Amino acid sequence: MHALKPRPLTWPAAVDAAAVTVLLTAALAGFWPVFGGPGFIRPVVIGVVVGAGAAWLGAWRRWSTVTMAVATVVAYFVFGTAAALWNRGIAGLVPNIACVKTLVFSSVSVWRQFVTATTPVATFYPFMLVPFIVALVASVGAFTAAWRAKRPAVALIPVALLTALVILLGTSNAFYPTVQAVVLALAGICWIVWRNRQSSGTMSGRRRQSSLAGKSWLAKAGVLLGVATLVAGVAGPALYTGIDRDVLRKHVTPPLDMTTFASPLISYRNLVDTQKDTVLFTVDGWSPDYLLRLAVMDSYDGMVYNVGEATGASRYDRVGPDLGDSPAPADGKPVTVTVTDDDYSGVWVPSVSQNRDLTFSGPSANDLTASLYYNPQSDSLIDPTGLSAGASYTVQSLIPTAVPTPATPVTRVTLPSPEWVPDSVGALAVQWTGEDTSALDQVNDIVNTLRTTGYFSHGLESEDPSLPGHSSYRIDKLLANPSRMVGDDEQYAVAAALMLMKIGIPARVVMGFKADADSTLDGTTWSVKGSDAHAWVEVPFDGVGWFAFFPTPDKNQQPQQQQNKSRAKPKPQILQPPPSTTSHDDQSLQADPDSQNKNQKKDQQHAIAWRAILGYIGVGAIPVIVIVGPMVVIIALKSTRRTRRRTDERLPWRMAFAWQEILDRAADLGTVIPPSATRRQAAAIVSSVFSVSSMNGLADAADQGTFSGSPPTPAQTDAFWEEAVAAAAGLGGTRSWWRRFRAKIAVTSLRRHPRPTVTTHGGL
Repeated sequence: MHALKPRPLTWPAAVDAAAVTVLLTAALAGFWPVFGGPGFIRPVVIGVVVGAGAAWLGAWRRWSTVTMAVATVVAYFVFGTAAALWNRGIAGLVPNIACVKTLVFSSVSVWRQFVTATTPVATFYPFMLVPFIVALVASVGAFTAAWRAKRPAVALIPVALLTALVILLGTSNAFYPTVQAVVLALAGICWIVWRNRQSSGTMSGRRRQSSLAGKSWLAKAGVLLGVATLVAGVAGPALYTGIDRDVLRKHVTPPLDMTTFASPLISYRNLVDTQKDTVLFTVDGWSPDYLLRLAVMDSYDGMVYNVGEATGASRYDRVGPDLGDSPAPADGKPVTVTVTDDDYSGVWVPSVSQNRDLTFSGPSANDLTASLYYNPQSDSLIDPTGLSAGASYTVQSLIPTAVPTPATPVTRVTLPSPEWVPDSVGALAVQWTGEDTSALDQVNDIVNTLRTTGYFSHGLESEDPSLPGHSSYRIDKLLANPSRMVGDDEQYAVAAALMLMKIGIPARVVMGFKADADSTLDGTTWSVKGSDAHAWVEVPFDGVGWFAFFPTPDKNQQPQQQQNKSRAKPKPQILQPPPSTTSHDDQSLQADPDSQNKNQKKDQQHAIAWRAILGYIGVGAIPVIVIVGPMVVIIALKSTRRTRRRTDERLPWRMAFAWQEILDRAADLGTVIPPSATRRQAAAIVSSVFSVSSMNGLADAADQGTFSGSPPTPAQTDAFWEEAVAAAAGLGGTRSWWRRFRAKIAVTSLRRHPRPTVTTHGGL
């Protein structure tokens, strides 16, 4: 804008300021539906006031356009903390290092986040930058034009641009569009008429116009205002709330890709085995009737049940504490529970049902709130930042109380069609449902048959053999002999869901936690352990919502001839500690040097001399034994483990162990893959971190050998082992000799649960 001589900052300038403030307020009010309330007022007020102050200084000091731009940027950094980051700054006003970083980087990234978040968006720190930036820039432009431009109508340009921008950033539903349109029209026209009147009546060297001329001006202004009010009142609603109103939110797809997250069902066996006595969460306000839902899976590809692609019922949107408008049950019980993370680490956020509000607390509350995603169709939440010990949140929910009856029809929802489903699934589903036509009866036929005729086993020590996983091969094995089915929640829930889908009843698998008779409950406080993990199926019914069914047999329902049988059941891709045996060579290292020389005394005269010499050697060997001995033991243990794995009688497991050798080598070199990662994800991480050629081929071969219906041949497993050993050895190619040596004696891979050093995205 061309800088002209400023008008005197007198009472007319105050009228200009008042008019511009009204115009900016009317335009910025369009943010109300986006935030679902007045939460945006603070950054807007600060932005308008600071922008007006910068424009006043610019008019007073006659700053150039470049200087005004610099002043606006400075004002953004100085007042940005008080306006949008008050929960992070010092005393809510002074910016710190974290605030400065946020102001720099979020000024670019926040726009995409803002238009991809589910409305109403939360009033937490990233999103509050949007109304502050918009208000600051618009007010600087509008006030500068009002006080410095030759024609006052120029000040309406920033207001018009602001109005259009707020509409684009807003929702399809406007905030009192008629009122906004009338206020903008009346304030704008009245101000321009007044400014023109002032200019014509106060020009130096001129006399005031006659009273007749003044009346003429008033008449013209009245007619103009009447027409403007009529147009604004009639056209405003159509322009603001018409069916064709377009906003950016309609054209921007949320960036969260659910396919990058491993199915939580993969970690089920690990929870009930290695973390069965570990307190994962502490939940307050709990009742045994509730279900603590972790994740909802609706897509099956023959290998795993997972969350489908980010569309339809599988879509997760950015949310804040207000989780938006989710489908409300016909009859619901309000519930408020508080979840405290004790020893859980993952991206899935446990919740209840029909969630309405979730508020984080603790040191990582801001980060967790800023990256929270919610799927109202599945009532599940995910936070890519990841929960960790110390995190806490309170969730408010509505638990449906309605129960389906045989006359209740299922709700027709669109779910991904399962792939690679065994033929036994459909055949048994038809056989077990018989001639029943009621949806509820058919569901109960399948669920009750699985629960009453099957046997329960986690495949742990002293339990009946039961392989983990829920691949097509594993489900087919489960159903191969209906009178001898053995498995746990993972297999029975997947089998039930696939059967229901086969007969046309929508179903999905839910993994979470349920308080059983042996759970640790103290009144309304529940200490959730890994042993409380469960999986079940849900079916949608009209007027009821998604209703839970539990197809897993009771834990005491085990084959009698197998109950007293005790044997270890190793798990694929779970590192088992090798036997703590000591070889003959290791024992020789710890032998007493003096005892080795007792038989060497051939002459009494030299006995004392020999003892002295050997004593010196023994003393000198002690530090060597202390340092080298553990190294030799570690190397021997790894060699023993490798031999045991390579000679395992179970060929599919031998393939899995070969792949584990690569992961163990990577772990010893400093890159520990999360146990929840798929082999494909692990291959991508290893290839990226160690700059080696793609390992997808090895990962696919391991999957094929482990999960396919046809077990590999001994020749195939031997060839795969050769490739895996060579690939493991090649990981240290980009590392120094000292780092490779440290990897040989590292105990990381010997630990049962080493702490992951990377995420499934490959980030450190």
